[in-house]
Amino acid sequence: MNLEFLETAQPGLRWFRRYYTDNPQLRKSAAFAAFRKERSVIAKNPFAGRPYEGMDTVPEYPIQGTNFSILYTLARDTIWVIDIRDARGLRSAAALRHFARALAERMRGQP
Repeated sequence: MNLEFLETAQPGLRWFRRYYTDNPQLRKSAAFAAFRKERSVIAKNPFAGRPYEGMDTVPEYPIQGTNFSILYTLARDTIWVIDIRDARGLRSAAALRHFARALAERMRGQP
């Protein structure tokens, strides 16, 4: 299945990269390898994640060995990554609100 990153995922991706780049003691290469592995897992099994905070259409899949997870949704045979969530912060709630607004606006214009 195709896996695409929404614009809402960009801040999370940047934070993930910066966090592991700024903290070399945390083994950046292992974190990046885990991220690639988990993306592959989701692409092969999009139902591997658990619902994020009760949102049935937004699964969350942990990136092993990190405090981050992948928030995504499924639509039109594509896995859409909404955010790379730092479990210690609140960025994801804002990203989900933005995604929901953008999706609602797009859907209003379609039959």
